[in-house]
Amino acid sequence: MLHRDNHTCQACKGKSKDPILETHHIVSRQIGGDAPDNLLTLCQTCHEKVTKGKLKLDIQITKGFKTETFMSIVRWKLVNTLRDAGNIVNHTYGYITKFDRIALGLEKSHSTDAFVIAGGTMQKRSSLTFLIKQVRKCNRKLFKGDRSHIKNTAARFIHGFRRFDKVLWNNIECFVFGRRKTGYFDLRTLDGTKIHASGNAKELILLETANTLLIANLKRGTLLHTLKNVVSGLSLHSTEYYEGYDIN
Repeated sequence: MLHRDNHTCQACKGKSKDPILETHHIVSRQIGGDAPDNLLTLCQTCHEKVTKGKLKLDIQITKGFKTETFMSIVRWKLVNTLRDAGNIVNHTYGYITKFDRIALGLEKSHSTDAFVIAGGTMQKRSSLTFLIKQVRKCNRKLFKGDRSHIKNTAARFIHGFRRFDKVLWNNIECFVFGRRKTGYFDLRTLDGTKIHASGNAKELILLETANTLLIANLKRGTLLHTLKNVVSGLSLHSTEYYEGYDIN
């Protein structure tokens, strides 16, 4: 970042003569993280003024990568990390998968594509499916300037549970989508199906603590566990659902 900004304060362009340069987060670290497009070089003098609200920066905040670019980054990060872990991993292209799927006479679906990519032909297929949803690690509203509209926000933990914990209620696996200070929770499956609008904390059993990636109906394995750790560190912003992995 210092090299990008030519070791120059981006506010005063060196006019303050302050030789000490510091890293400034354009938006809160909890919201924008430490990505280069959220960092700016400021001298200590200007940085202090910005922190105290005495100086307003005229900075255009990036909207992030295009979808195609972002998925390309995720793909290579995933493939390289899995290879480094000792797995044999290859990537393919959509037109190849489509050709093979049509040749086998199979209907289009995420799980079918995964089956074809893995070299499937006439083998017996597992009926196991799983769903993954990515959620934010933090409530971004808590880190914005005006918090007047969220004064009554519930604490992070209520009776030992927090949002997006996987729990067991009445022998049903579900997730905490909402919580109240009184100890009652909005329980839903990962696809949004409502299980109980006001489940009592005393009736819940914690199955898995909240994570960046929520996984339902998953039989854990080394590959999938590695995948979860990889994607969790990628600052994902999508809220898409995925059934099966298109990975060989």
